[in-house]
Amino acid sequence: MDLLRRLWHLARAQVGTGKGSGWGEPVPRAEFGGAERPRQAPAPAIDPQLAQYYANLEIPYGTDLETAHRAWKRLLKKCHPDLHANDPEKRRVADELSARLTQAFQEIARALKAKENS
Repeated sequence: MDLLRRLWHLARAQVGTGKGSGWGEPVPRAEFGGAERPRQAPAPAIDPQLAQYYANLEIPYGTDLETAHRAWKRLLKKCHPDLHANDPEKRRVADELSARLTQAFQEIARALKAKENS
């Protein structure tokens, strides 16, 4: 199907309904050369606190424990307090950051284990 025909179908699908004219009727995906998508289950409720822990480890929400552990280790290698032994201010910040990363990993591990047991 050429580009103009595809654009025409997209425009037709987006315009309001007009009785009998075919406007506003959904265009089947098969017309675009694709198959119908199966309906997806609604996304599970996201715990904002747990989502923040995932963000601290720079991983997507709902990632498995092994990936969380690798991310935790990777980030600790970057900001470990021993890397900043000469500068007390940087060492203090690194201590705080590594403590927060460890807390985030522990909370994710606790949540995943609780989910696994239930």
